[in-house]
Amino acid sequence: MDKYERFMEAYPKVKDWLKNRPKNTQRLFASRLQTFCKSINMTPEEWRHLEKFEARDMLWNFVKPLVTEHSSVAQNYLVALKSWYRNLNGETLPLDSGRGGKHYIHVTYKKHATEHIPDKKEVYQIVDMASSLRDKTILLFLFQSGVRVNVLEHITYSDVANQLKEDVIALKITRDLDIKLRGRDIPYYYTFLNGEGAITLRQYCKLKHRNSTLDTPLFYTKGKKPITQTWVWKIVKMCVKRAGFDPKSISTHTLRKAFRKIVRQAPIDDDDKEQLMGHVIRGSRQAYYDTKDLELIREAYQKCNFSREVPESETTKLRKQLETSETKRLLQEARLERLEATVKNLISQIKEMTDKP
Repeated sequence: MDKYERFMEAYPKVKDWLKNRPKNTQRLFASRLQTFCKSINMTPEEWRHLEKFEARDMLWNFVKPLVTEHSSVAQNYLVALKSWYRNLNGETLPLDSGRGGKHYIHVTYKKHATEHIPDKKEVYQIVDMASSLRDKTILLFLFQSGVRVNVLEHITYSDVANQLKEDVIALKITRDLDIKLRGRDIPYYYTFLNGEGAITLRQYCKLKHRNSTLDTPLFYTKGKKPITQTWVWKIVKMCVKRAGFDPKSISTHTLRKAFRKIVRQAPIDDDDKEQLMGHVIRGSRQAYYDTKDLELIREAYQKCNFSREVPESETTKLRKQLETSETKRLLQEARLERLEATVKNLISQIKEMTDKP
């Protein structure tokens, strides 16, 4: 059990506060609360029951030394600890955090490297660098379904178990699987896997889920614990580097953008494109995820070409081979026809000779 998990177990109210949050958020929020409580020598409940101005001053005195050198870290501590305090009775800490206010933190971010959204050929170069069947399945899952990375942390074997024999695997992405959907206007959306993505998932489940229960995480690490977003990020970065690309320019979310690039180029309705991305469709029909529309969106997905491209040189070689084979076949047919005609002529001559007195 990790340090932050032991902290949550020691304080049930903290565990209850974080139980519906993503695993990574649990780790970050619990760790920040633990560090803060240790510095003020109080339990989480003791600090939360202080009068709001006293609690605010203690928090500000803690983050103030971080503001100059680590403004983003200071801001992150404020977010976590304000959330914990508010969780008690809905009352917020009276921080004057508006621009120019006493508790305002100007957060400066480092300039990110230029993002490179890979095309299909480049994605498969990255996929081919996977060091295990699990890692290859994860990369194809992200690319061919376009889901956000937190889905891999929450999806279970039951979400795909009864579809593994299907050519097209439907994935119902709910708010329990994709935490970011909780702030959207839709309860769930559908995306799919087919071709190499479905085949690889089938092989992976056959190998790794032979004795699994339905609630087993689909992608897991040692002890069958769900794979974390951090671990998926490491897999992507490792394979990107092996494929010869700059790891700073491609991340887990970049694969979702690669999915979007293919979907937007497909000859399908704009609403279908937005549905496959899990986006809200403004001004459209209210309930578009019924059984009938599931089949329509499945057909739309199948029009999106996620399959590998055969290199042009290979295509040319295959075409020449086919043309050569066809030529040989036609020559053989012509030869057979001539032989048949010759045989018939010989038979006729022999017959004429035998018929003479």
